[in-house]
Amino acid sequence: MITIGQPRLTCAEQAARYGYYVQRGLISAEHLNRIRAAFDRLQREVKPEWDKPFQTYYPNVIEFDDAFADLIDHPGILEGVFETVGQDAQIYSNEILVSKPNEGTMDWHRDKMSIGRHCPNLFLKLAIFLDHVAVDGGATGVIPESHLDIYKGPEFYPHKIDFTAGPGDVLAFGAATLHRAGYHAPARQHRPVVFLTYIPWWMKQPDYYTGKRCEKLLQSASPLRRQLLGEQLRPEVSLDLHV
Repeated sequence: MITIGQPRLTCAEQAARYGYYVQRGLISAEHLNRIRAAFDRLQREVKPEWDKPFQTYYPNVIEFDDAFADLIDHPGILEGVFETVGQDAQIYSNEILVSKPNEGTMDWHRDKMSIGRHCPNLFLKLAIFLDHVAVDGGATGVIPESHLDIYKGPEFYPHKIDFTAGPGDVLAFGAATLHRAGYHAPARQHRPVVFLTYIPWWMKQPDYYTGKRCEKLLQSASPLRRQLLGEQLRPEVSLDLHV
């Protein structure tokens, strides 16, 4: 049987064309349950770095519980990351942001424009949703093609998309892509999202880079995880050869 139509775009092709890509239902129900249980424990045992009326922030969660750590080398996540960032990818940061009911939306912004100006999709942030997010439940907004001209902002706003997520969905976007947390209605529950950011091996890490403090994870880490934690490239990955 002959199928007529456009071939499906890869994650890298979507990122290059639109500045983001989506992976629906990527995280299994079993893993989501583990993450939810770990998040409940995190809230009981750990003081957030900041707790504002509209948002709560927990940085560096991957050492707190294996449910979070197992996301960084999740095969489906890495398939898109390796396509987009490269086989030498490593973790730049990891955190949980909890959106709360608010009176409006957050401001449109780009992340790390010192990077995004030159390497729009090599600073790749992944939002991993644990539960259903309605359009008025703090949905993350992105603007397609806004990564193509970093000197424009308001001109892109009419083209925004509010990402209505399901459990286990992943939204990935580059440093130069305009995005924001959307309106969170009073009747909606708090919305936690796990964020992982990946960069290529050669990109300089910030002082707060998690891998510098992941001794517990590194003790039993596989070669792949050691690379993702910024410790050592896998033997099969070279920065000098195209393989």
